[in-house]
Amino acid sequence: MTDKARTLHDLLQMVRPLHRRVARSVGGHLEGTGIGVGERAVLALLVEGTPLSVPAIGRALFLPRQNIQKWVDGLRAAGLAERWPNPAHRRSHLIAATPQGRELFAAIRKREDAAIAALAERLSPAELEAASTVLSACLEHFSPFEDDPDHPRPLA
Repeated sequence: MTDKARTLHDLLQMVRPLHRRVARSVGGHLEGTGIGVGERAVLALLVEGTPLSVPAIGRALFLPRQNIQKWVDGLRAAGLAERWPNPAHRRSHLIAATPQGRELFAAIRKREDAAIAALAERLSPAELEAASTVLSACLEHFSPFEDDPDHPRPLA
């Protein structure tokens, strides 16, 4: 293995612990909000985009629609999301953030943005650009291994 390949391998080995720590950090910023990390991910899509169906949310998050449905149900029960008629499909409603959901998400993002700003201060623009380049290349290289979250392929 070349030095470059070893360095890339070592970087890829950091992805899982990084993902776990980021998820815990996000969870910490949700204290007192009444929602969890999954619901936050769904709410982010609804606030930052347009109303989506449950299957479309699942595709966007690369997660099975059953998980998404559970989180959507929780958001709806809390008054943070609502169902809209879907002109493209009679039975699959669109899910939209309510004003209360938008307000809560703005407060969550304010907490998260403060934590991200503290980390960003430690990194130069060149370091951030290099990290973006590496992560983008990895996502593109490994994209053939992505599959339908509702019909996952078995791992070998």
